Amino acid sequence: MNRTFVFIVVIAAIALPVAGLCAADNRFDGIWVGKEEVKGQEFRGGSRVPSGVTKSAEIAISQGGTLLAVVEGFGPGRYMDIQHTGNTIVFHAGRRIGQLTLSPDGQTLLEKGVVPGFVMTNIYQREGALSGHTRVTPVKGTAEISGTFHRQR
Repeated sequence: MNRTFVFIVVIAAIALPVAGLCAADNRFDGIWVGKEEVKGQEFRGGSRVPSGVTKSAEIAISQGGTLLAVVEGFGPGRYMDIQHTGNTIVFHAGRRIGQLTLSPDGQTLLEKGVVPGFVMTNIYQREGALSGHTRVTPVKGTAEISGTFHRQR
């Protein structure tokens, strides 16, 4: 009987920490709102200028950080491929890859990643008060994305 008891204790000592590593992390759960910025290239009169586009964004995370959706922003949709590492969630689908890092107080998410690239064109348009609208043209490649999100109350 002592041998059986020791065997059970050893199995439990190995199994419990492994199960804890696989457990969901509900610190990320909630609706997160903020801004995302994509850094791209803009062509003005034949010259290339670094440029960026900022837009409002909303991310929903649930089920202990295992279900993530970009509700509004760059790369909207549900993401199924999600990995946890400490205070960070990494998600991706196709060429859209994101890394969300939770602040120590649990109220802010910082995003870094890449999205399918694009080029903003202002070709043959005059700059200034009479300038036309900027067109966004999809291209192959990726562009850097960053963002800051706060829990929605």
